[in-house]
Amino acid sequence: MMYFMRKVLFICALGLALPFGAHSQFYNYAINSLNIPCLTQKGDAILGIGWGRGLTFQALEVQGVYSPLPNLAVMANYFDARDKDVREKLDNGTDFYLWEAALGLYEKLPKGAASLFAGFGSGSLFSNYGADRIAKFKLQRWFLQPGLSYRNNHFQAGLALRLSRLGYNRGVVSYSIEPSDLEYIQNIEKSKPLFLPELGMQAGMRLNPVTINLTIASIFPDTSNWNFSRLNTALSLVVDFNTERSKKLMD
Repeated sequence: MMYFMRKVLFICALGLALPFGAHSQFYNYAINSLNIPCLTQKGDAILGIGWGRGLTFQALEVQGVYSPLPNLAVMANYFDARDKDVREKLDNGTDFYLWEAALGLYEKLPKGAASLFAGFGSGSLFSNYGADRIAKFKLQRWFLQPGLSYRNNHFQAGLALRLSRLGYNRGVVSYSIEPSDLEYIQNIEKSKPLFLPELGMQAGMRLNPVTINLTIASIFPDTSNWNFSRLNTALSLVVDFNTERSKKLMD
């Protein structure tokens, strides 16, 4: 397990060393970090905020999980790769955001937990190519996510696979944009809905109740025909607490 964690940390460190994406770069989808919680009992609540980056984007990520009942959990995530200048057509590039919610089951393990979440996400993608040439879409994503997490007094790690069904609708496209960019959009139209296996790994240092996490998420099939941003490496600060235990301490 220690070897696995070192390997994940090394991969994440390489991802964080990637150059920041420029405003002139465009994409038609960017992967958000997979939320891989370690839940063990009713009342567990986890809230994290992080900074993600890929070759074509920078994003704020907020993730939360809560267990209202034993072995049952609800999840909510928000991915913000917004760019006000792009949205107002002052700069070229892509503006993108996605929110999602999920319901899941989990089982405590001797040193961690296993979980299975099913959920729905919705977002908006807007690309400004200049000279009043734009492409904008509404996105919907249904997903199923099995995952495993490990935790001891000092370290935490997780691995999850997200099986996503990605749909595009209510699109507006300027057909005067560059032929290569237009071809990506036409390929999406021909292939939708799209089915994407997405892999997430994380490793972190625990300073109870805070964990500093490094996370890497990747779409592992080739998506070059659609111009997707396949890699996201994120650094996050996660607070892990139990609301039921806190209530008892206050009584």
